[in-house]
Amino acid sequence: MKNGSYFIPREQLQGFMNPAAMNNQEGLTIYWQTDPAIARRVLPPPLELVTPDQPLVYAYAVNIREPTFAPWYMEAGLGLLCRYGETTGIYFLNIQLSGPGAPMGLCSGREFSGLPKKLCERILVERTDTWAHALVESKGRRIFEIEAELGAYNDPLMAQFYKDVGPGCRQQGSCLLFKYEAGGGPEGQTTFPRMCLVNYDSANDYQSWEPGSIAALRMEPSLDDPWAELTVVKPLGVGYSILSNPVFGVSTLAEFEGEEADKLFSYLFSGRWDRSTICSGHQRYGQFL
Repeated sequence: MKNGSYFIPREQLQGFMNPAAMNNQEGLTIYWQTDPAIARRVLPPPLELVTPDQPLVYAYAVNIREPTFAPWYMEAGLGLLCRYGETTGIYFLNIQLSGPGAPMGLCSGREFSGLPKKLCERILVERTDTWAHALVESKGRRIFEIEAELGAYNDPLMAQFYKDVGPGCRQQGSCLLFKYEAGGGPEGQTTFPRMCLVNYDSANDYQSWEPGSIAALRMEPSLDDPWAELTVVKPLGVGYSILSNPVFGVSTLAEFEGEEADKLFSYLFSGRWDRSTICSGHQRYGQFL
């Protein structure tokens, strides 16, 4: 095999993340209502819930078959529908990745856009006729598992969200994310003196969309990946789709400095880091059961 080099001529790098798109991804989009007190507790204070009394959780689990920047990989995410000023979008609490392209998917998403991505052991997305099933396993725990029956939504609200979605439809949207700079405090602690709230601008170009209902949804508690915190108060429904997801750019919505910025890290930590980074006892051999 030909060996690479740690020096690549600049003219050969013009195609770096150009374009950036997650093409031909297949799997589930999931919505449910969660507890308002929980949603408010985990949402960073600059952001507001779109429906404070009935906060909406957005989740997905997909096989990204043709990313432009990596081999195929699996991805699953968990977020809340929120707004900042006039910009409405999804605030992602965490995104998990597995498969051959997962390291490049993680690095590109975290470094360029501030996406709260982690690697996990396994993500499964499968379908048989009108039944679909997906799961996410991280550090030996099944932090998310869903069984869905295709045909009709659990709640009519889903039909309003996706009334115009179908083959050939482009659905443009925003993700509201935080990027941060690290510093140091007087006692050697890591601080975060500057944060930026950014708008991750992308679209879903649909090849297909099929409505479905949540038949069962389970989330195992986890110290490092607490998806189970977003309890299911009311299931709304799912969509099974094939789509491509081009990224148009990342723009700054707001900047925070000093203590205001540093306090935001309490909301960002668990989506990006494990507790082994803040405790002295952290051994794991094989699966942690």
